[in-house]
Parts: sequence; C-alpha cells; structure tokens
Amino acid sequence: MTSDSDILAQIKVPDFSMFQATQAYIVDGVPVWGLMRPKVMPDDSDQVFTMTEAGQNRLDLVSAVFYQTPGLWDAIATVNNLFDPLMGAAQGSTLRIPTKNRLASMGLLNKNT
Repeated sequence: MTSDSDILAQIKVPDFSMFQATQAYIVDGVPVWGLMRPKVMPDDSDQVFTMTEAGQNRLDLVSAVFYQTPGLWDAIATVNNLFDPLMGAAQGSTLRIPTKNRLASMGLLNKNT
C-alpha cells in the first residue's frame, strides 16, 4: 500500500506554477491543493493604503488594484480584521496591504503576476 507521503513525493510541480508554494494534502487517497488558505497576519512589510475615493472602498476592487485579481480581497480583510467584506473601508481610512512577494511565498499569489 502506498503511503500519503509517497504519493506527495511523486508530485512534481513546475517552478512557474502557482501551486509551487501551495501545500498539497491527501484526501481519500487523492492529492488536493491547499484545502485552506493560510491566515494572513499583519507584517512590517505591508504597504499602507489610504482610501481616498468614495465608491472605491470594496475590498475586491482594492485587491484588483494591488494584485490584478479581485480574488484576494479576503487576504486584505483578514490582515485588517474586517469581518464584512461588503462594507469595505470608509473613505479616509487606512488599510494594510500585504505585499505580492509575501502572498506569493504563502502560495496565495502566482509569483509571475
């Protein structure tokens, strides 16, 4: 019988793949990628962004500006302790924005983006 670690050892991921830094798990004998995103904690490398325009405060829009994808709004929400992504952030408030390099090192963002 093949062990989970043997199955994982056989997985070869190209360096350019967005899954290169993503944890793989075995579920019922099948490898799956990243069941959960790691929690993004505040870090000294975070950028500080001030919400200057009314109507541009939705976190998916902020994510699109910084990461060229709206899909990382939850990383911004988590690092800023925002619990309702639909509320966004008020005009004039500041947000911590994790750097692309940090999100890439966590497997949340393709390094080539």
